[in-house]
Order: sequence, then structure tokens, then C-alpha cells
Amino acid sequence: MPYCAEHGWNIAEINDRKAKLRFETASGSTQILYIIRFDTTLEFSVPGKFSFADEAEVPHRLSTILMGRNSEMKIGFWCLEKIQGQSLFSIMHNQEISLLDSEYFGVIVRKLVSECDEFEVAVDNM
Repeated sequence: MPYCAEHGWNIAEINDRKAKLRFETASGSTQILYIIRFDTTLEFSVPGKFSFADEAEVPHRLSTILMGRNSEMKIGFWCLEKIQGQSLFSIMHNQEISLLDSEYFGVIVRKLVSECDEFEVAVDNM
């Protein structure tokens, strides 16, 4: 992925369909960003650290906060994702590859990583 090299980011894992990047954030946590290719679209995803064994355990207050944040964002959206049998909040963005350049790639990655980190810090401080 030449865009990662242009931004000075190392790729933790990569294959023909998926890449994984790790970022150390200002809060001291590590955020993992996945980039998955679906035909002509890339899905960018940063899974949050809060997971729930069952959707009924998901705090409705957090869901309401994230729905509000979704309405304010132009890049990315929060969703509830199933990963390894757990429900967790993830921030995602889908982008057509043909509309992507290095600058926009960087904007997407930085926005998703910082948004996830800010949300996790806010929840920890609640």
C-alpha cells in the first residue's frame, strides 16, 4: 500500500484482501485500523475496545451518544459490529478506490483512529 508509505505508516499485516495498521495514540492506547477490499470499495474499520457478549448488554446511552456523533461526522460512522461472537462498537468508512488519493486516505485514517480514541477516553472518564 503505497499510501501508507507516503504517510510513514508501517503495515502490521497484509494480504491480497486486507491490511492491518497499528497506531499509538496521544492517550497512550493502541488503535488497530483494518482496511478490507470489496471489489472497487475499501472498508476502513477501527474496532473499539468495548465488547458485549449479547446485544441486549449494549448500553443504550452509548448507542444514543454514537448516533448523535454520526449526525455530525462527514467521514466515518459508528456501528455495532459482530466480531468473534462479540458485539462491539466500531467506527467505519467505506470509500470507492477510484475516488481515493494519498491525501484523502490519510484524512480517513487519522479521523477514524482519533474518533475511536476520543470515544474510548470519554467513556473511561464517565
